[in-house]
Amino acid sequence: MYRHLLGAIALTALAACAGGDVVRKTPPEGYLQDAPARVAAIDWSTAQTVEVALSEYAFTPAVLTFEAGKPYRLLLRNDGSSAHTFASMGFFQAIAAQKLVSGAGEETLPYIESIEVPSGGSKELYFVAARAGSFPLECSVFLHDAFGMTGEITVR
Repeated sequence: MYRHLLGAIALTALAACAGGDVVRKTPPEGYLQDAPARVAAIDWSTAQTVEVALSEYAFTPAVLTFEAGKPYRLLLRNDGSSAHTFASMGFFQAIAAQKLVSGAGEETLPYIESIEVPSGGSKELYFVAARAGSFPLECSVFLHDAFGMTGEITVR
């Protein structure tokens, strides 16, 4: 029993080691170079809200579909007891992000690699989808993907 308790404590400690949002102000290789122009051309009052709940160990819904050229407000809400991430490099390379909003403020024109949502918290990503494709989604917190916290994002 002692060994199981140590294993549970270790997993909890590792889950708490999530690293926060990974956001850049200049476009890394593979990202949309014209994102600011795409963002400026959008009527954001028409943005469609899509809500995703993060929990142990799932995204709900786990399959997301977006239309290229349309603006979206992606609301990420963590209903779980630990921090979770919304990580999909291919998806983030396929969008032009207007802003990432949290209780701590907002990042404008971010180039996102990963979004961390603390337990009980939420974040909003305003974006326009640009490149079509299907992209894997995962929680990058240690072992969360192995426990099934995965999904798929499609841009049509």
